[in-house]
Amino acid sequence: MQTFNLHAQSNIGWGPTSARYLLSASDIHFNPFFDPSLMSKLINADYTGWEAIFESSAIQQPNGYGSDANYPLLKSALRAMQQQNSAPSFVIISGDFLCHDFKSNYSQYAGMGSVEAFTAKTIQFLAWMLNKYFPQTVVLPVLGNNDSYCGDYMVEPNSPFLLMFARAWAPLLRNKNKAADSIFVAQFSKGGYYTHPFPGKVRGNLILLNTVFFSAKYYNACGNTGDDPGSDELQWLKEMLEDNHLRNEVVWMVYHIPPGVDVHATLHNYGDCQSNITLMWRDNYNNRFLDLIQQFSSLVRANLAGHTHMDDFRVIYQNKLPISFIHITPAISPRFANNPGFQLISYHHRLLQLMNAKTFYLSINKNANTWTPEYNFQLTYNVAGINASSLNWVRNKIAADSAYLNKYINLYKVSNPGSNEINLQNWKAFWCGNGAITQQQFSDCYCQ
Repeated sequence: MQTFNLHAQSNIGWGPTSARYLLSASDIHFNPFFDPSLMSKLINADYTGWEAIFESSAIQQPNGYGSDANYPLLKSALRAMQQQNSAPSFVIISGDFLCHDFKSNYSQYAGMGSVEAFTAKTIQFLAWMLNKYFPQTVVLPVLGNNDSYCGDYMVEPNSPFLLMFARAWAPLLRNKNKAADSIFVAQFSKGGYYTHPFPGKVRGNLILLNTVFFSAKYYNACGNTGDDPGSDELQWLKEMLEDNHLRNEVVWMVYHIPPGVDVHATLHNYGDCQSNITLMWRDNYNNRFLDLIQQFSSLVRANLAGHTHMDDFRVIYQNKLPISFIHITPAISPRFANNPGFQLISYHHRLLQLMNAKTFYLSINKNANTWTPEYNFQLTYNVAGINASSLNWVRNKIAADSAYLNKYINLYKVSNPGSNEINLQNWKAFWCGNGAITQQQFSDCYCQ
């Protein structure tokens, strides 16, 4: 008889009554230009009238690979999320609300009016849609690199965009308190980062970061180029972690761009292996963040991110021991040949440790009209929970067992067999990427 050993953390006391649930979605990249015939109506209407305008479109099917989410895909995703859990503890949207090339699309299809006003209405419409589908649920957004008036990787600190975004999303934090809403708007407007108490009566907080400031591609083109908003944010993060430590309260961190290696860019460079290694963040920010993770590893129970559009994870090590991890949620947008996906994540209501993640997807390659379960992390990888130790075990199995490797390759691209982003020839680069957060670590793993 075959026996199973659920690895890593014991699941004693982790019965159904221990679980709470959140919905995690990322990289919506909503494209309001999908039907150019609607543009004049959208420009002239308030965002609260956009739904009726989109519903009038002759385009009623979700878009395919290579493009960002049209309205039918957005509506389909929100409806599927609601069907999986209409009242989760909270919802996380980990960045990139706006489609790629937003400003150039506006110039091409609008030819009139203000791109900033249209950007604001797009953000407000997305908040309005989330509120429609989850009217009583806390919905926590973070900024992505496309979310800006200025341009990609160009969000400006203390900017009108941040003020607009904060005002649009404040009602979805469900503070039910004008003073608390004002505090959120004031904090978010500084740099697009903030904290929120963990929903429910638990001693914990969510720290929601703007990691666009840390990106190697960030440029403050519309602000003062001499400012260093990344350092300002890291100092703020250090103070938040110290404060939570003093109060004996654990934290989750949520952000868009994860630290570590940009494996896609690294594989598509043209130099030698060592010089090709490209980090997601600037090296100094990457190292300072890792120092904080190492210092407060017992405090930080989870990191959740997006940006890659793929289904992945990263393990952070100290002296070769796993001390923390990053859970990466796949994208709603299928722009990079991934199937659209979102996740229902369970966590222990008291310990605030991740228990499981169930991924649901829309199989574009099969012309599916409905979202279906893709996989259950616990059952697929034979683990008892999602934590640094269990993910370290999964990494080792991927490297040693072809069955686990094939699962990882397929699930990484959200079950699109037509995608060749990761395959049996280049898989080691991605495997090294989910365990090597610094350039030297990746070099030692992949280039030797």
